[in-house]
Amino acid sequence: MVIAVLLGPILAVQAQKWVEVLREDKNRRLYTFKRLMATRGATLSPGHVEALNSIDLEFNGKGKKDEQVRRCWKEYLDHLGNLSQDPEQKQKQVDSWNERMASY
Repeated sequence: MVIAVLLGPILAVQAQKWVEVLREDKNRRLYTFKRLMATRGATLSPGHVEALNSIDLEFNGKGKKDEQVRRCWKEYLDHLGNLSQDPEQKQKQVDSWNERMASY
C-alpha cells in the first residue's frame, strides 16, 4: 500500500511526459506536412525547402510509414539531382516525372 501511494504520482507524471513527447512529435510532423502542402506551388520558396530538409529529422522512426516517407523523399531528391543538362533529355525526364506524379 505504501509503495503504491509513493509510486502512483511518480508514474502518473512519467506517463504524462510520455504522452506530451508523442503529441509533440505528431505536431511537428503535421506542421512539416502542412508547410509542404501550403507551398507546393512554390517549390523554391524558403518554407518549402526548409520543410523538405526537415523530413529526415521529423520522420526518423523505424515504422513502416516513416520508412515510406523517407523512401519517397529520397526518390524525389534523387530526381532533383539527376536532371540532364541536355534540354531535350531534361524535358523528357520532367514529362516522365510529371506523368508518374499524376498517378499518385
